[in-house]
Amino acid sequence: MRRYLLDSNTVSDFYDKSAAGHPHIANQLLSLQSDDSVYMSILTLYELEYGFANAPEEKKAVVRQKLTDAQKDFEILPLSNSGATLFGVLQKQLKETRKLSKENLKKHSVDIMIATTAITNHCILISADAIYMELQQFKMGPQLENWLSIK
Repeated sequence: MRRYLLDSNTVSDFYDKSAAGHPHIANQLLSLQSDDSVYMSILTLYELEYGFANAPEEKKAVVRQKLTDAQKDFEILPLSNSGATLFGVLQKQLKETRKLSKENLKKHSVDIMIATTAITNHCILISADAIYMELQQFKMGPQLENWLSIK
């Protein structure tokens, strides 16, 4: 049994049939075992809601349907106290490794929170984002798979 957490871009691409990543993500989901579990973070829901709020009026119904489908298709994992502790450690390590300013570090906060959600829930994080590959180098970094890469 394997547990997977889809990052926000993966969820978005899955529900956008015109996205280049859609067929790869759909094929990976179809190839999972019956006892595997796939989740999304509450932060992904927040990001999708932000996308809805910014969508042009003529696209709002389509975006709302994607949000509704995502909430039906994937269990949503909450943030946790243990994740908060890990977030602090990973954020500090990223800041020191990349010598980031406070402002530049804030740009990665949601990504680091999604990574800590994966780690604390024993999930493999599904993403093609470079920030997660960077976090993997740290002792407590996430286990990562890129479902867009050809195997």
